[in-house]
Amino acid sequence: MLGETFKTNRTVVIFLKRLIKYVLIFAVLILMIAPLYFKSYGLAKQLTVDKSNAKLQEGLDTLELQVLRAHEITNLLRQEDSFKRLFFLKGPPASEYYVDINQLHTKLKSLSLTQDMFTNVYVVFKNNPLFISNHLSSDDYENVYERYYNYEDITVEEWRELLFAEHYNVQIMPAKQVFSSYYSREYFDGITMLLNNSYFTAFEQQSVLAVDFDKRDILNKLLYEDQLDDHVAYITDNDNHVILSHNDNGEELPRDIRNLDEITIGQNKYTAITYSNDLLGMKAVIGIPQHAMEQNVNSLLELVMLYVIGGIVIIILLLLAFSMKETLWLKKLLEAASKSKSSHARTRIGNEYKYINNAFQEMNTVNEEQLHRIRALNDSIQYSVLKHLLILGVYTAREREEVEGYFGDLFDCYFVVKVSHRLEDSAEASQKVGYNIGLDIEKAFRNIAVRDMVPLNFHSDETVFVLFLDRQDDSRIQGLKTRLTELVRTISAKAPVPVTINMGLSSLASDLDHAKRAYQQAMYALSINDNDVSGGVHVYEPPAEDAEKQSFDIAIALKLYDALIAGEKAIVSQIFAGSIKLISAQSLDEQEQLQIFFSFRQSVHNACKVISAKKNGGDEHPVSVPDYDQTGDVIKLCLELKQVSLQLCDVVLSSKRSNNDKLRSDIMKYIEEQYANPVLSASSIAEELFISEKYVFSFVKEQTGKSLGKYIEEIRIGQAERLLTETDYSNSKIWKLCGFGSENTFYRAFAKKHVVSPTVWRENRRNHTD
Repeated sequence: MLGETFKTNRTVVIFLKRLIKYVLIFAVLILMIAPLYFKSYGLAKQLTVDKSNAKLQEGLDTLELQVLRAHEITNLLRQEDSFKRLFFLKGPPASEYYVDINQLHTKLKSLSLTQDMFTNVYVVFKNNPLFISNHLSSDDYENVYERYYNYEDITVEEWRELLFAEHYNVQIMPAKQVFSSYYSREYFDGITMLLNNSYFTAFEQQSVLAVDFDKRDILNKLLYEDQLDDHVAYITDNDNHVILSHNDNGEELPRDIRNLDEITIGQNKYTAITYSNDLLGMKAVIGIPQHAMEQNVNSLLELVMLYVIGGIVIIILLLLAFSMKETLWLKKLLEAASKSKSSHARTRIGNEYKYINNAFQEMNTVNEEQLHRIRALNDSIQYSVLKHLLILGVYTAREREEVEGYFGDLFDCYFVVKVSHRLEDSAEASQKVGYNIGLDIEKAFRNIAVRDMVPLNFHSDETVFVLFLDRQDDSRIQGLKTRLTELVRTISAKAPVPVTINMGLSSLASDLDHAKRAYQQAMYALSINDNDVSGGVHVYEPPAEDAEKQSFDIAIALKLYDALIAGEKAIVSQIFAGSIKLISAQSLDEQEQLQIFFSFRQSVHNACKVISAKKNGGDEHPVSVPDYDQTGDVIKLCLELKQVSLQLCDVVLSSKRSNNDKLRSDIMKYIEEQYANPVLSASSIAEELFISEKYVFSFVKEQTGKSLGKYIEEIRIGQAERLLTETDYSNSKIWKLCGFGSENTFYRAFAKKHVVSPTVWRENRRNHTD
């Protein structure tokens, strides 16, 4: 019921909770951004003003630079000898002065170019009629004024008076209509800058350098192109006389204004931007119309709003995406948490985070319990491996690898100790004290072991300890019996009831092959001294008459049976070789030799019955077990039994091989049927046929000589070639039908084989066929 709740309306509820959370965060952000929007109005207005102000400053500074360059020209001209002679000339020039006129004209033209003065520049003198410009030179300024250069509605005398009537260093004439054959064939609005070109500027000027500027050029420096139509601009001199105006429509222009003042010209209102230049003694004013100011500000605000709206849309989409992603994530967590059996009854779902937290705490507890079980299982397996080693020994490489996998190199140096303890009190007290004594004994043994210690509890009053020591520590190895004796004395003294503790200690062992013998030594040493009422440690001492005599271990017959059932021919051959070697050494009497033969024959007979039942379910045995022949040699009988055992292994392997043949057929068939599936892989094959991925890889490599991926690719390429040849399907349809993951993968694999694209290959095939 809980799971169904999560799958239906709970999904919507979780989504809405996530969405509301993000919406609230978004609302807070909007509230934080709103003041910035209103602040942006002032910023946009200031940006518009700053833009116009920067242009105004740039234009006036450029005009100042022109003045400085004109001053540089005057300084350079006064250094010329030709200028000196013409400066002091009075009246019309004689013929010898024409060389000076030409030289001065050439010099002025050159200086104008080097100083980037591309406008009309000329020099006139008060005491002679010379006119020298960067365009022409003449000995009669009246002729020049009449034909090449003049001001509209101003006579030549008025022009001369403007040049020399008043004393000045720099003066700018108000804008007038100017005609200059050098500059234009038509009159143009221009202002003229006059510079005192005399040697003694403190007195009235005897020579003047004049520079004409086109009003349009000046306005282009003061205003942007889109401002020329509606912006007001004018320039005043030190006396607040307007020397240049634009878009004033003949209206009276305000003089004493400050930056950002609101001014009215005619019926229109403007925001004034001012900039003064001390060198020129001029003040420039630009009037930004209110509608233009609002238009610029609104344009910037619209751009800001566009970004804000775009950001809001993106944030909303992200809110939905994050809400959905978090919902799906929480849904999976809730579904996983709902599988916790105790969560159903104990936890309410009002707060899914609390629910998940509680559920995962339970899962963590379960995981810890499972980890504890895994550790217990691992200890149990380790216990079984060690018990098998001590009781049955190790005979095969697989058994050796298993022991080394759990214990590593611990068996390089070890003792086996078998401990028994008897209590002399009531049964209830004996049970309690016996349990405590067992723990005390185990704890004491852990203090004795240098590297490690493993206990094996075979009975309630008997424990086997394998003590692993460091081979380098000779003192501990030599004094082990003394420490064990002290251990027995200490525990016996601390016990609340009388207790007798006896220990059987094996000889020092140093390999896995000696583990079984060491256990038997400890067991033998304890068994012959177990009735010792005083307790103690008893070291194994081999009987003198049996010291060099070899014996047969009956556990080998059990290993022979296991090897036959598994069809392990190598282990079977190893077991028979070792036993025949023992018989050939003549260290066993006839009875012991017959015991080996009959033990092996019984193992082979039992294995034959089991294998026969698995193979055909009947009583017919796959091989015939040889009978005992009294006249035959035991070694010969063992060899015959070995051959029968090997034949029995062949029967087992044949049965496995027949099953493998069917499995291999199924693998190849599955690949041929599923090649069009883009997700076909070793994992999917293994999952379908219930085998391991490693087997799939090794089988395909064995059968085809290629890797699994290469083999599948070749099948798909072959099918693609067939479709390209037999059909008119497009490449995009073919790669999908053939199971390629993408079109790029298809093209890359096809080009790797044919060095051309599928389209070219198809055309070549068709042309070849035609």
